[in-house]
Amino acid sequence: MSAEKNPVYIWPGVILLFLLVMLAAGRALAEEAGTFSGSWIVSGTYRTLDFAEGREVLTFRLSGHVNLKNEIGTVADLWSECTGLWDAGTGTATRCVWRTPGGEDAAYSILEGRLVEEGVRVNGTFVGGAGRLKGLTGGLTFTWTSVFRNRTENRFTGHTENLSGSYQLP
Repeated sequence: MSAEKNPVYIWPGVILLFLLVMLAAGRALAEEAGTFSGSWIVSGTYRTLDFAEGREVLTFRLSGHVNLKNEIGTVADLWSECTGLWDAGTGTATRCVWRTPGGEDAAYSILEGRLVEEGVRVNGTFVGGAGRLKGLTGGLTFTWTSVFRNRTENRFTGHTENLSGSYQLP
């Protein structure tokens, strides 16, 4: 009897096909995508660098609370730490880590824009994460709604109420 007419030879192929479909469906179900919004308040210090005449350059470190109305995955309450370089000629290069209060989950982002000033729009990209946010990708944006810069003590404080973005988790 040939393999075409004997159903015993067909079942291993059917079972293999079923397992492959279930594996693909499991991966698709594990992926998550969504949007978020919230507020962010930061404060920190900066240091002015002696650079080219008439061109302000400074490094800064900021930290503060990120309060999300819509979660990223299952995370809504985060503490941020950012460090960056601002150059009046080229803009800002900032790296941020947002961590859950226990520190087990983290979101890593790169922000680009201008100096922390009221009305300045900032765009960012998520480049990874840890814990429940491992593999995080996506983007974020916000506009500084209020800013205080104490030039005597080299301190910043900034607040935004329109933090928003989208994300993907594997």
